[in-house]
Amino acid sequence: MNEVVKYHNDLNTVVMRNWTPLEMNIFFSIISKMRDKGTQEVTFSVDELRVLTEKKENRQPKRWNEAMIDVSKKISQLNYYYEDNDHYILMMLFSMFDVNKREQTLTIKVSEHFEYILNRLNVSFTTYELREFTNLKSSYSKTMYRLLKQWRTIGKKRFSVEEFRMLLDVPKSYSKGTIDKQILKPIKEELSAYFNNLKIKKIQENTRGNPITHYEFTWQPEHTEPWLENKYDEQPQEYAPKYENKFTEWLINYGVLSANDHELIEQFKLEVYPLYQQLADRATLETVEKHILYVAKQRYKHPVGYFKKAAKDYLKRFI
Repeated sequence: MNEVVKYHNDLNTVVMRNWTPLEMNIFFSIISKMRDKGTQEVTFSVDELRVLTEKKENRQPKRWNEAMIDVSKKISQLNYYYEDNDHYILMMLFSMFDVNKREQTLTIKVSEHFEYILNRLNVSFTTYELREFTNLKSSYSKTMYRLLKQWRTIGKKRFSVEEFRMLLDVPKSYSKGTIDKQILKPIKEELSAYFNNLKIKKIQENTRGNPITHYEFTWQPEHTEPWLENKYDEQPQEYAPKYENKFTEWLINYGVLSANDHELIEQFKLEVYPLYQQLADRATLETVEKHILYVAKQRYKHPVGYFKKAAKDYLKRFI
């Protein structure tokens, strides 16, 4: 069974501290089944999760009950935060996680404040086959797999050392050599099967001691069509990349991007430009420029997310 996992990219910012590979398999198997269920309660049989995680050797009820309870305890500590200039918001992913040890079932309910992560997929989503994810043995490989899949059509992602250590929950005691052996080596060995021509480069600062400042991952980009929110409506809007250069030109002219922000420009192309295209189709190309000019004057920390939300809100006026 090739289940496909899709979720909002915000979920990738959640650090899964001390999760075992089996616990990650269970969690993302649940994610694959919870999508598009809203905030309703959903009940799984343990046998169903066994099939999804492909852990057929673990059929003992006691072992699976223990695994479910361990996952539920870790989920209780799995928080998502959002911060802008005015607010700091902390949210839980699930409002209920009920392990029925006698009947061997699991009942889950998604928090209404976090529901958009699973159920409001649009341009920004991560998708991959659960089979690939569960086949990975290292928890570091699993984490990097889902992080890199977010950039699958770009073929490049650079992490600062601080970001890398945080997202992969690297122990503070790990030296550069230990990171090479315990983390980078299994990532390279396991993920090369799913990311063609995967390379890992350590970016060093040209100062005393040549300290590592970034880890850069590159691979052959996947070729997929951009996701459109109304892709399956009766009269879908097709995304025409003919305006991409114009959108980029305006974002640079109004100080949102610089010409050297290649990674950020690619992210805008994936997440924001399809919305701009719909806006141009429903109104005019000039409307898009005026919108970019207005939004560029606002205060924001995360330009892609901010411009995407602003574009979606503005687009509603023309629907």
